[in-house]
Amino acid sequence: MHLAALTDVSYCNNHPSKTFQVNALGTQNLLEIARNTNSKFIYLSTSHVFGNPKQIPIKENHPKQPTSIYSASKLTGEILCESYSKTYGLDISIARLFSIYGPNSPKHLVTSKIIQQILKGKIVELGNTKSKRDFLYIDDVIKALEILLKNTKGYNSYNIGSGKSYSIETLCRRAIEISNKNIQFKSKKSLSRTKDIPNIVANCSKIKKLGWKPQMKLNDGLKLTYDWFKVRDLG
Repeated sequence: MHLAALTDVSYCNNHPSKTFQVNALGTQNLLEIARNTNSKFIYLSTSHVFGNPKQIPIKENHPKQPTSIYSASKLTGEILCESYSKTYGLDISIARLFSIYGPNSPKHLVTSKIIQQILKGKIVELGNTKSKRDFLYIDDVIKALEILLKNTKGYNSYNIGSGKSYSIETLCRRAIEISNKNIQFKSKKSLSRTKDIPNIVANCSKIKKLGWKPQMKLNDGLKLTYDWFKVRDLG
């Protein structure tokens, strides 16, 4: 199960060679191990490979149009996986994760940025707060990966998201409510990403046919995440 990657979009854009070395060549190295041991292979990819979607919700066969070095490197990994599966007969599943959050989230994720700013100050500064994302709690991701590990054969790709999208503004307001703090937030143009995608929603019907269904509600997941960061901040 291949989870290793550089995932900070800004960092990847600034370090393209290192990004492809880790995300693309690293994937090929692991595929070689799978080939030599005839092992099942689960590759964690990303909704970023779709780019700016032409249809919502996004199905697995939606055109891939990466708009960053990170998404291009992850799509390269997908192509390698499909090639290895078809060439060597390996059982390989692509798990395309949408916006994952939860305890121990990397600092560059938007949920982490919001919570860290709430804990440290009286204002939260964000980029484009109108963008909408499909947020999924980490426990639901783990359950999905377990299902793919046990119930898939051949080559397949699966979208893993909640099937709902929320704006960054909504996410921020809910996190502030959870904190019970008097916190203001504002959108700062200088913090916005170039080529920001307005809306991303997963069509998860394919993996749901295998018996998976997301369980965690956004408010409950945010509360668990906030509490984890709060304890860590106080510690």
